[in-house]
Amino acid sequence: KESGPEFTVFSQVIAEIESYGGLALGKTTTKAVWSRYLSAEDGAEAPPAVVVWTSFDPETGKIRKGKKTKLVYAGPFEYAALYKFLVRESQPVVLRLPEREGPDFQKRQQLAQQSGFAKLFVFHPKDKDASEALMTAALALKPNVITYHYLVNNDEEDEGFHVMGQFGIKYNDLGEHGAAMMYQGQGLEVYKGDMTDAAALQKFGEEFVEAQGEFVPAPSEGGAKGKSKGKKKKSKKSEM
Repeated sequence: KESGPEFTVFSQVIAEIESYGGLALGKTTTKAVWSRYLSAEDGAEAPPAVVVWTSFDPETGKIRKGKKTKLVYAGPFEYAALYKFLVRESQPVVLRLPEREGPDFQKRQQLAQQSGFAKLFVFHPKDKDASEALMTAALALKPNVITYHYLVNNDEEDEGFHVMGQFGIKYNDLGEHGAAMMYQGQGLEVYKGDMTDAAALQKFGEEFVEAQGEFVPAPSEGGAKGKSKGKKKKSKKSEM
């Protein structure tokens, strides 16, 4: 029913996400409709629940053209948990940039950028692609981290060149396997480990998130960027 604490939370989260656009959102209280999408196998036989259809394979993070995966969120219906689920599932496991996928993609990217999630930035020379190590680490970090992958030209006009320069990374630092860094709020840490080692890259991300503290978004007039709980870690360069 369209009342009660669960519906209030749902309405607050949807209002925040819809302010960015780029996503098709809807709701129903009609049993003939929701019974087609909810089942015991999904962990939710009846409302309240949220169903997301995604083109991304939940096992690999790769896009599957013409095939959708159904993800069901059955609770808890708390603002932070529902917001984090919907924001993260609206994004690919790795956002490849610069990307020109139309206005909806750009709106979803803006939603990701403005969220308070920790962010893993990975930079490679233009002729490289996301490695299996990056995909493996990004998939493991997905619940708490949004991963960006920039293909960079050695050109000051290049978007990736500009972004990594803001974090103190130079083009010559990329080498053959690229460079990575984590960012959240006031925390920033450059990765100095092996870019081909998925376990090391994952550990780097997990330790950064733990040091920054849990991201807990809350409804606010200015948006749900949220905040992190925990002791802040000073920016530094990390070696693994």
